[in-house]
Parts: sequence; C-alpha cells; structure tokens
Amino acid sequence: MRELGERAVAGVGRHIEWRAVTLLAICLTGSIPLFVVSGFQRSVGAHADARLAALGASIWGCMAGYVAIRRRLGPRDGAVIIGAASTIMIIEGLCQEELTIRWLCAAALVVVPVAAAMLLRSWAVVVTTAVAVTGVVAISLTLPTPPLLRVYSALTMAVMVLAPITVVTILVRRMQAARDLARTLAVTDPLTGLSNRRGIEARAGSILAAAAAAGERVTVMVLDLDHFKTVNDTHGHAVGDRVLTEVAGAMTRGARADDLLVRLGGEELGWVAHFPGPDEVARAAERLLTAVRDLSVPDLPPVTVSIGVVTSEPPPGHSPVDAVLSLLSAADRALYEAKRAGRDRIAYAADRPRELNPTS
Repeated sequence: MRELGERAVAGVGRHIEWRAVTLLAICLTGSIPLFVVSGFQRSVGAHADARLAALGASIWGCMAGYVAIRRRLGPRDGAVIIGAASTIMIIEGLCQEELTIRWLCAAALVVVPVAAAMLLRSWAVVVTTAVAVTGVVAISLTLPTPPLLRVYSALTMAVMVLAPITVVTILVRRMQAARDLARTLAVTDPLTGLSNRRGIEARAGSILAAAAAAGERVTVMVLDLDHFKTVNDTHGHAVGDRVLTEVAGAMTRGARADDLLVRLGGEELGWVAHFPGPDEVARAAERLLTAVRDLSVPDLPPVTVSIGVVTSEPPPGHSPVDAVLSLLSAADRALYEAKRAGRDRIAYAADRPRELNPTS
C-alpha cells in the first residue's frame, strides 16, 4: 500500500508543474478564507458583504479547479488568473465594510506581482505590479481613518508591493542567467569554446532540418592537428592548448553562424554544415586548410591540419544525432587517408566524385 501511494505521489509530481502548484496554492488561499468570511457575515446579517465575499470565493475556487485540471500553464493562463486575482482583491478591498477584510485584501495584493514574476514575461510583470500598487493605494485612501494616516498607509502598502517584487525579479533573472549559463557550459568545450559532443545532440536536428529546407546535402569535416604530440612534448601542454585554441578560432572565423563546430576529443575538431554544391564544399575546406597553415601568433609554433570531408544525404532510418555521428565516422576515415598521404591536406570520403578533390 505504501509503495502504491509513493507511486501515486511521484505520478502527480511528474504531471503538475511547479507553476501550477504555486497558482493552485494561491487560489486556495484566496478561496477558503473568503468562504469563511462569507459565512460569518451572513450569520451577523451583513448579507451584501456576504454575497460579495461568496462571489470572490467562488471565482477563486473556479480558478483553483481550472489549475488543477490543466496541471500545466502557459503565459496566457497565468496572465488571466493573476489578472482575475488582482481584480477580486481590489473590488473586495474597496467594497467590503469590514475593515479587517479590506486590510487583508490590500495585503493579498502584495503577493500578486511576486506570482507574476515567476510566471509572466517582463511587460506583464510591470503591468501587474502597476495594477497592484494602484489597488493598494486606492484601498488605503478609502479607509475610515484620518487623512494623514490614509496617506501614510498608502505609501507603506505601495512600498510593500514594490520591495518584494524588486527582490524576486532580480532573483528570477539571476536564476535564468545561471540556467542559461549551465545549459551553455553543458554543450561547450571550455578550452576552445566550440561545442562538445553533447552539442551534437542539441544541434543535430536543426542542422539536418536546415539542410533539408535548403535542398542541400550535409557536409561534415573532421580535422586533426598534425604532429600535435610533438608540439606538446617540445613546447609544453600550455602552448599546445593555445595552439588548439587558435585553430578553433580560425575555424570559427571561417564558419557561418548556423554551422556546428565541435571539439570531438584531443586535437580532433569537427565542422557540420551544408553548402549549395560540391564546389563550395571544396572551397570551404581549402580556406580552412590555408587559414590554419597561415596562422602566425607570437610565441606559438606553426601548425598544419589534415582534413577529412564527407558530403552526403543523412543515412535513412537514423535519428538526427545518429545520422551526424555516422557522417562524422565517414569523415574521420577520410581524415586518416589524408594523414597516410602525407598530412597538411584534404581527403574526401570514397563516395565523393573524384573531380571535387583539389589536393589529390
């Protein structure tokens, strides 16, 4: 029985996102007290206030039911619910005779922008905050208290709205920045700034889709630094790392923004792209070969690369990732042909037309 309960809880956790849980808690927190207040006001003969409280409680309850059924909310759902919540609190706060209820409605408006910061886009958070500030000021200025106290209450409540939303907005933005950085680092090689193998998983689908949309075949180049072990042994690994970074920079300068550049491991780098035709493929490979050969950086030894190239339709029946990995394997085999032929040259996969090999 216990195991069954744990599975049920886990199932609920998988299907109800945290935004929905947050809004569900807010809706229930607004609904239940208003139902209690409505019953109390009816018992003491304040029927108008009781009906108003019951109406607000019913709207809160309907929103809670909607959230519970949907389980996953988009920005539009959040905007509608938060807007309705603000409206209910302002109407209740302005129309209720009971002073305690009016204060509670003003206090509840403090929570609304905080919820908006977690659920809505920046412009919607600004609008929601402005509505909440207007609401708490309006409620405070209509309280049956001396004028000076009303003004003081209005200013205090406005600060109570603005202070937490400012803090929460800063925290949310920092969390988003940290999340974006973590995602970038997860698919980026820290030394070269190129993608790592996880980057292939992230970009393979878009690369293949772009090639298909353009009616072009996919081209994969794999390059390896010639005699890189000698560079490390002679000049040290720090210099070797700088050489590798410079070669990666040369690749980046020669590639287009939508191309995928990846460090496959060690001194082996890859370039996944699509070109209009075989001549453009050959020219791109030649430019890369020449760019590395012409690198001239103070305190760094000159280096060359060997490049293996394959241009092909993705293998049928494969996922985008498997298709790119298959093409990388074919380009890698061509790379070793270039090394066996003397290095500092380009070799093309066997299925490539012979006239497109300018180095053979």
